Amino acid sequence: MATLIVPGVQVQARFDIVPPLPAASGIVGVVGLVDRAPADGALVGVTRTSELREILGPGTEASMPEAVHALANGAAEVVVSAVPGGARAQTELRNPDGAVCVRLVCRAAGAWGNELRADLQAVTGADNAPVRVTLRLLRGGRVAETFSDLRVAPGQPDDLFETINRNSRHVVALDPGFGAGTLPADGTFAFAADGAPLPVKEAAGARDLLQLLPGDGVDPSGLSVQITATGPRIGLRVSQRGLQESYAGLSMDPDDERYLPDVLLREGRLVRARILPSLPAEARLPRGTDAPQDFSGGSSPGVADYATAIDRLEDDPRIDLVLASVEAARPGPEVAGIHQALLAHAVRMADAAAPRIAFGAVTPAEQGSPDAIRAHAAAVRGRRFVLVSPSGAAGAVAGAIGRLSPEIAPTFKPLPLFDIAPARYRESELNRLLGPGTNLFVVQDRIGVGVVALKGIDTTGDQISVTRVADSAIRETKATAERFIGTTNTDEARTALRQQLVATFTRMERAGWLVPSTDGTDPAFLVDVYSTQQDFGQGIVRVDVAVRPVRAIDYVYATIRVKV
Repeated sequence: MATLIVPGVQVQARFDIVPPLPAASGIVGVVGLVDRAPADGALVGVTRTSELREILGPGTEASMPEAVHALANGAAEVVVSAVPGGARAQTELRNPDGAVCVRLVCRAAGAWGNELRADLQAVTGADNAPVRVTLRLLRGGRVAETFSDLRVAPGQPDDLFETINRNSRHVVALDPGFGAGTLPADGTFAFAADGAPLPVKEAAGARDLLQLLPGDGVDPSGLSVQITATGPRIGLRVSQRGLQESYAGLSMDPDDERYLPDVLLREGRLVRARILPSLPAEARLPRGTDAPQDFSGGSSPGVADYATAIDRLEDDPRIDLVLASVEAARPGPEVAGIHQALLAHAVRMADAAAPRIAFGAVTPAEQGSPDAIRAHAAAVRGRRFVLVSPSGAAGAVAGAIGRLSPEIAPTFKPLPLFDIAPARYRESELNRLLGPGTNLFVVQDRIGVGVVALKGIDTTGDQISVTRVADSAIRETKATAERFIGTTNTDEARTALRQQLVATFTRMERAGWLVPSTDGTDPAFLVDVYSTQQDFGQGIVRVDVAVRPVRAIDYVYATIRVKV
């Protein structure tokens, strides 16, 4: 403060440190295979399934169903860490002459695509040639998608390629003459006065790859399009009495968010594009299949790639629940390795005051074997890991728990599983799986209750709600203490820090998160803030906190005395 020279009054305002907002909960970190991975590998946060499709591609719904289930069951936000690598599964459909006429390619890489099968029913004409086809995509023995009465008619609403590429969450349909590096030829294309479609040839090829057409109601006079293909990307400029529209980074991949026809339809007004078939009209439609046709060639990244993606979740300290989306066909030892990486991540982040609980599900092969489940549970034993049955239900469980307030236990709470069948165990098997040797989070259909979590426990047998309340206390303590870093180490500052912590834990007690001992002799929490003389010289303030999280009722023992 400057010193006054002329007599007067100078007033300085000093503001108290503002307490932080309550810590967020229900934020689920998910690692897995996505349709369109961010180029820089950054985390992507979404709050709705529509955002998941828009940002990471529609195929992410098929390759990462756990993220969809978590959002549908109430997770506040899903933060996705994409796992790079792998190959996309595909299958080829053939026409009556035996030639390939359609290639179906999975939108996202991964061995999950090998679970798909394509069933094709054809309507034939008098010459037995197909005139329309209906495609069914099956996954796990169930019909995942159906596309009815299709034909190859570019520009029409029932065109096979456009219908599948626009609506399918699982695959894209490619013309057999359409390779990975197919690009249009460079050039400038000017429309005639009648607006007739302009053919654009394939680069270094003789066939017409696409047509350019004026937009609806657009006067074609003086309208021209300049195409420049650089590497895998395409630049396009539309002129009409000067430059009117310009596009960069366009692609010929139907699964790319910058797919050329879609971008012109979505963002442009003057010009449209239509992809042309490479086969003659009589050879474009596939014949019907005698039995569903398998997809093949899909492969997934290794355990090390998943571990790298899990490590990236450290970048978002808000996450309090984590899981990995793992395809059903992955071998059990690899699944256990991924789950161990999740557990290690959760423990490491707890030490960094950003605690989280990891979720994983048993594999389909393990689900019916209590001994295999016990081995899996032993490999990931820890109070920060929850092993779920049935297989594939980790996302639904994490989302449902994220929706609950931390002090509420998921035991006997309704838990939607969507298209996943609940686990089925006999009472004798449940006696082994629910403790004390094996601690499994079982979601089962109980008569009179519905599909519920039988016991909300981690792999050590402790209640998940207890750990969540303790994690909230850790986050609140860190957030409050951080506000005081850099302030003077005085008794006044230490008292202010203690008061804010007491206020925080009092709020948690009144909300029912913390409770005193059952006999009332021990309080719900204790807080001490102090600094020894040595600590004072080193700039250290110490905070000791003891909390007693509320516990759920798991068992009720009733005694009935029948009086005569």
